[in-house]
Amino acid sequence: MDVASLLTLLLLALALAVQPWSVLAAVLLVTSQGGVAKAVAYVAGWALALAAVAVATIALYPQQPKVASSSPWTSWVMIASGVALGGWLLVRSRRAAVAKSRAQPKWMARLDSMSPWPAFVLGAFLPNYAVVVAAVSNVVAAGLSQTWAAVVLVAFIVVASAGVAAPLLVLLFRGEDAAEIYQRWRAWLMKNGQALVTVVLAVVALVLIVKGIVGLAT
Repeated sequence: MDVASLLTLLLLALALAVQPWSVLAAVLLVTSQGGVAKAVAYVAGWALALAAVAVATIALYPQQPKVASSSPWTSWVMIASGVALGGWLLVRSRRAAVAKSRAQPKWMARLDSMSPWPAFVLGAFLPNYAVVVAAVSNVVAAGLSQTWAAVVLVAFIVVASAGVAAPLLVLLFRGEDAAEIYQRWRAWLMKNGQALVTVVLAVVALVLIVKGIVGLAT
């Protein structure tokens, strides 16, 4: 796997890890009543959803993969994923501005009363699957052996799950300061989350489109 492909995969994993709404949901779940069980279910749903995509990829992955440049469809998938992300960001930017309210959004209130099973489903639903598909295509295009493709995808899942798992890690290693840390995270995500996701996904979209075009040209 060349450096460009590895860096692209890392960027995609980090894009998932820093999804503000996903991290915020994890913070709200872990601080609710019975929060540890709900947060664990949420992280499990997230990780297992990514693992299911990885398992399906490996199951269909050839034992003797061809060189990346010999499979133009992977380049087209990257371009399509980049265009989809870019289009989504454009739609978001053109929506009419909604006045901010000091009241807690309804979806946050629902998280407070959510049981572990719906939390699991929520975790499986939240990953940006355009990014996931692009990551899988990037691994397939790298021309790795089946074993190494599996190793790379496992590493991708670990990095991509770091954001949603972070509140649980704070509780485990910084339990005495957890409440204060969660409050700071929540305030920062509410204030800066939209800007963060716009910048990160814009960079991801550009990288995918450029990498796909380069793949088709070589």
